[in-house]
Amino acid sequence: MKTSILKTSAYVCVTLLLLAAFSTTSCKKDKTCRGKITVIDTSGNKVAGATVKASYGQTEYSSTTDGSGVASIDLKLPAILNIEAISTAFPGMVGKGILRLDEPGKTADVTVTIK
Repeated sequence: MKTSILKTSAYVCVTLLLLAAFSTTSCKKDKTCRGKITVIDTSGNKVAGATVKASYGQTEYSSTTDGSGVASIDLKLPAILNIEAISTAFPGMVGKGILRLDEPGKTADVTVTIK
């Protein structure tokens, strides 16, 4: 009888420990909304070094395109951003677009043409 009670107690303890371990180590989902802005000229060439401004309301973010003409913006909350890109290589020209960051953990892409 004592052996049976000890086995049952041990089984219950192990089960409770496993349940506690699995319930406290839940998967943390990535909640960052990522935006990828590609800046091109009217010939379709990617523009490196362009300044990209992303804004909504009174909030503005700024980034610079890399050698492949891509700028990235990461936000913790979903947003619809107005995009504006300028480059010293194209004085007086501007590229505009809209970027929807509405799915946390995913990357949204937009291509903006400077003209």
